[in-house]
Amino acid sequence: MAGLTSSDVTVTRSVRDRDIGHGTLGKNMTIVSVAFGDGAKTYPSGGVPMPAIGNFGFSRQVDFCAIQEPSGNGYTYKYDATNNKIRIYTQGVVTGSTAATACANGALVENSAAAETAVRLSGTAIDTTYDLGALIELPTTIAPALATLKLLMLGE
Repeated sequence: MAGLTSSDVTVTRSVRDRDIGHGTLGKNMTIVSVAFGDGAKTYPSGGVPMPAIGNFGFSRQVDFCAIQEPSGNGYTYKYDATNNKIRIYTQGVVTGSTAATACANGALVENSAAAETAVRLSGTAIDTTYDLGALIELPTTIAPALATLKLLMLGE
C-alpha cells in the first residue's frame, strides 16, 4: 500500500479564523482544519507530511501549533515543526527480557485496527484494558481512517 503524502491532506481555513490576533501579537494566529486518511493509504515513516505553510496562511515559519484531536479514535497527534508533519502515536507494548514459557492462557491482543493478533498476554482476561507502557509512533503498516484535526497555529 502507498503511504499518505501532503497531497492527501485537505486544509480548510475559514475567513473568520484567519489571523484571529489581527496582527496585535506581531504574529499571525490562525485556526485551520486538516483532514487526512482514507483507510487505504498507510502512515508514512516519520509522520504525515503537511502541505506547504502557505496553505495555512504563513509565508515564513510556523512557531507553534496546538492540536484539538478528534474524539474516540484512540490516537494522539503531535505537530513536528521541524519537518512540517503530523505524527500519530498509539499505545505500544514493550516486552521484557524474561523468556516466556507457556502463554496460551491469556487473552488475544487487539491492534490499532481493532483486529485480534496472535499475541496473548499471559494471565489476562478478555475485554479488559491494561496499562502496557508508553505511546509509540503509529507503525507504517497501519492505514488510518479519515481524521479531521483542528489546529491553532502561530507564525509569520
